[in-house]
Amino acid sequence: MTKIHLERELTTLEFVVLGFISVEPQSGYSIISTLETGVHRWSASPGAIYPILKRLEQLGLIEGELEIPNEARARKMYQLSQQGAAMLDEWLLAPLTNRELLEERDITLLKFLFAENRLSKTQVIAWLKAYQEGTAHYKAAREAFFDVTIAQATPHQRLIWEATLMDIQMQERWIEKALAQFGGD
Repeated sequence: MTKIHLERELTTLEFVVLGFISVEPQSGYSIISTLETGVHRWSASPGAIYPILKRLEQLGLIEGELEIPNEARARKMYQLSQQGAAMLDEWLLAPLTNRELLEERDITLLKFLFAENRLSKTQVIAWLKAYQEGTAHYKAAREAFFDVTIAQATPHQRLIWEATLMDIQMQERWIEKALAQFGGD
């Protein structure tokens, strides 16, 4: 795989745009519409998405083709280039960051979604096991911290800890379910 030299790393939103395009060819409008559903936390404004599409196209990560459906307004449809596919796969296969594991689970779930069309079953299982391991490490660290601070914790702090623990337990159950479904348990 050829590594692409970039002036700066792609942002998470740029990778997310690559991911949406990997599922099926997309227009800027369709990406904005998907982001506007409110499920995702990124700006769905044309001022955010169209410059990303332009940059990704200039980098050769996507290819755009003008389409004129039924003599209506023209739209540009984008698809991944070979380089874009390689870069997206590299992002999907990279170890999850602490931030993705702990604070930005929506990114983790989007990676899982995009992996459906990009990664092999073996790669998905390995990815899920790494997610499981990272979650277990985080849980152990949180439990150790809580054990040390419980005596001084206020009722509000205890409730926050309980919410954190419940969230971790939910993640663990989801990972177990996904692994069972893929035969990687």
